[in-house]
Formats: sequence, C-alpha cells, structure tokens
Amino acid sequence: MSVRRSLVWSYGGQMTTLVVTFATSIVVARSLAPREMGIYALAVAVSGVLGVFLTFGTQAYLVREEALDPRAVRSAFTVNLLLSLILSSCLAIAGLAELAWQQSELAIVFFIMAIGPLFSAFEFIPVALFMRDMRYDVISAVSVLRAITTAVVTLSFVLSGSGAPGLAVGPVAANLLCSLTFMLLRRRDLVFRPGFYQFRTIMVFGVQMLSISGVAQLAQRSSDIILGQMLGLAALGLYARASGLATLIFLNVYGLATGVIFVQLSRDLREKGEMHQTFVRALRMITGAMWPLLIGIAVLAGPLVLTLYGAKWLPAALPLALLMIAQFIVLGFGMNWELFVLRQETGRQTKIELTRAVIGTVIFAIGCMFGIAAAALGRIGEALVGYILYRPHIDRLAGTVPGEIRGIYAESLQLTAVAVAPAVAVMAWWHWSPHVPLPLAGAAIMLGILGWFAILYKRRHPIAQEVMLLARTIGRLIPAPRGRT
Repeated sequence: MSVRRSLVWSYGGQMTTLVVTFATSIVVARSLAPREMGIYALAVAVSGVLGVFLTFGTQAYLVREEALDPRAVRSAFTVNLLLSLILSSCLAIAGLAELAWQQSELAIVFFIMAIGPLFSAFEFIPVALFMRDMRYDVISAVSVLRAITTAVVTLSFVLSGSGAPGLAVGPVAANLLCSLTFMLLRRRDLVFRPGFYQFRTIMVFGVQMLSISGVAQLAQRSSDIILGQMLGLAALGLYARASGLATLIFLNVYGLATGVIFVQLSRDLREKGEMHQTFVRALRMITGAMWPLLIGIAVLAGPLVLTLYGAKWLPAALPLALLMIAQFIVLGFGMNWELFVLRQETGRQTKIELTRAVIGTVIFAIGCMFGIAAAALGRIGEALVGYILYRPHIDRLAGTVPGEIRGIYAESLQLTAVAVAPAVAVMAWWHWSPHVPLPLAGAAIMLGILGWFAILYKRRHPIAQEVMLLARTIGRLIPAPRGRT
C-alpha cells in the first residue's frame, strides 16, 4: 500500500509539474530563436559536465542504510555542501571566462546558474529523509511549487525580452523557494554543523555512484558541447528542443516510478532477502506503459513538433523520433542502477558505464559530422551498446528465472504494436507528413489506447488492475444519488 500511495502522490504531483513545464516550454520555444535556445543549452551542458560531482550518491546512501546514524547524516550533508560550493565556483569562473571572450549573454547565464547550487545544498537532507520515509506527498507538493515558480519567473523574463538569461532565472528562484520550504517542513532534522563520521565510507559509496550515473551524465553533456562546437548554436538549439522533450517525458514517467520502486526494492531486500516480485511487477508496468508511449511519439513526432512549437522547429522532429527509439531500447535494461546498487555491485557497473560512455560518445561525435539527425541516430547505437553490456546481468541481480523477462518484453511489444498501429496507418497514408489533420491523429491515438487497454484487461495486467482499483476507490468516494443505497 505504501508503494501505491507513493506512486499516486508522485504521479499526481508530477503530472501537474509535467503540464506546467510542458506548457512553459511551448511558450518559450515560440518566443525564442533556436540560437537563443542553443546558448542556454550550451550553458546547461557545461553545468552538467561540472555538476557530475553532485551525482555523488549521498542521497541514495541515506535511503539505503538500514539504521541511520545522525552523525552519518551530518557527514553526508558536509560532502554535499562541499561539492555544491565547488560547482558554484566553477560556474562563476566559466562566466568570467566567457566575459573575457566577449560572450556577455552566455556569461550572464553562467553567473545566474552559479547561485542555484548554494540553495539546493540545504534541501538535500530534508529531501533524503522524506524519501526514506516514503513521504512522496510532501515531495510531490514541493515539486509542483518548483514547477509553477520556475514557469512564472521564466515566462516573466522571457516575454519581457531578456533572451537566454531569462531561462536561467526561473530555476534559481525556484531553488530558493523550495529549499526554504523543505527546511521549514523538516526543521527538526536540519543540519548546519559539518561532520566526518563514516566519512570514508560515504566517500567510497559516492565515488562509486559518481562513476556510474556521473559518467553517463558527463557523456551526455559532453556530447551536447561537441554538437554545439561542430554544428553551431542554432543546431544545438534544435537538438536541445528534441532531447529536452524526450528527457521531460522519460524522467517524468520512468524516472519518477523508479525513484519510488528503488525505496521498495531496498525494503524488500532488507526485510525479505529478495526483490523478485516487486521487480517483475514494476518491469511489466513500466514497459507496458512506456514502450507504447515512446514509439507513439516517435511515429507522430512531425505533427507533434509542428503543433506545439511551430514550423521553425520542424527540423527537430526527426531527431525527436530517433531519441524516442533510443529510449525504447534503454528500457530493455531498465532499473539496472537500482539492481547494481542494492546488490552492492557498483564496481562492476562502473566498468560497464565507462565502456558504454566512451563508445556512445564516439558514435555520437561521428554522427555530428552528418547533422543533428545522424547525431540522434548515434544515441540509438549507444542504447544498443548498453543493452548488450547490461542485459546479461539483469536476471541474476533481480532473481528472475530464465525467459521470464523475455516473456515480459514479448507482452509489452504486443501492447506497443496494438497501441501504435492506428497512428502508423494514418501517418503512412499521409506519406509521413507533419501536416496530418489533428482530428485524424487524435482519433488514431484514441483507437490505439482502446486497443491497448483491451489487451491489458484481457491479460489481467498489473496496469489494468491498478486502473480498476483506482476506479473502484473513486466510485466509493462519490456519494450515491438520493433514494439509492
């Protein structure tokens, strides 16, 4: 029940966040030119390269520990604060360097972004403890506040003509407000005094996490910088619009679910010594929902980009479709981070991530030589490399029997085929034109959803079970008409 409540709260808050963020991105894209988006994307890429240090994993360490010592909490806070100060300083130095190169607009973006980590450092402990307690109602509520604040501030600056720097102000203002909110809600657990208890243990765990998620983030952000250098800021702006939309969808559906699932997998392993049942159910639900969504967006990428962002962003449609296919493949080895962390095999995953990052970056750089579509195609190559490297370990780590995961994938592929078949037929009839009539595209989507849910219901799929349970719950909450019992 705790997992169900956490997912309901997380998705309820995240859907609100997604709508606000998505609407903001549409207004911003229609207000700014691709080059202005490229300037901000380059700053985000540089910040991401520097910010790999903040993927140190101390938050996961606090969630994972069976018995949490207050002294260890102070040590985790100390590590995170030091890394935040380093990131802030590096961004300020990057701003000074851009001033020296007479890139004033980019320099201003760096200076604004340098403020953000200073605020985020103080919400670190409250967020980690809320996650450990599975208080996703609080986390979701603050996430909505963050999204709304970011949207209001960003749009105020962008619509007033501030250009790329206006994109950086919103997240910083939201960081300040949300940090204060988290600190107020968990003020009894606030930490301001540094500590060094189990410092070496936390550092070792953090380095392992850095070598896993940090390497992946470093490779992704470095790739953006490479694209900007090879193809220019306008091309980077187009690619960033495609990758930004892809990331928004992926993180708000998959990333949110696995954040909750990780906590439950950790509990299962501590209390039962295994996590097979939770993993299998989660994998069926994630691939059953995400695969149709990703391929559906890939099929309708042209009409989607044209409708949302306008004709000037149409060159981003093909990269978006290719990135959706890459994410489809990535889900084939999904939840790998959670499994390796909980089984304490982060050393093995470090080697896998390093190999994947190096090969993936090389493939992406080669693709950049031929344009942004070829660069996005390189992401599919990187995903295939990841599948080859990770897939042999999933059964062993999750405790599944041979063929069990293949059966889940076969089921989800069937769901995907049924869900996207009407959209494929419509797009093929219109020769894959982005000018497909919206009512026709909408009818294809609805027909696909009906077929998808029919198979879910027939197979008694966990998604259908959860939907029926939600419907019964809502039905009990609605009062019966007068005269009926």
